[in-house]
Amino acid sequence: PLACPVVALECLAHAGNTGTVTLTASSTTTTLTDPRIGAESVILFMPTTANAKTAAANLYVSARASGSATLTHASSANVDQTFGYCVIG
Repeated sequence: PLACPVVALECLAHAGNTGTVTLTASSTTTTLTDPRIGAESVILFMPTTANAKTAAANLYVSARASGSATLTHASSANVDQTFGYCVIG
């Protein structure tokens, strides 16, 4: 229970480490490009549309590198699977 508030405070403490990403329609991967991402970064997601909420159950970060991350997810024709995200570290 304590981890969630601590993580939320970490994101708030580092204003400027957030963004938005929309999953690529009819694909199982999306590349998230952000110069703040590193190989050891933690990336947290918040669905901002109903279709994103549905997609969230199958969304995970399958790879991280300097400046980008690969998001793996179920394929969907929906073009509005949009998430807010926070990069930590």
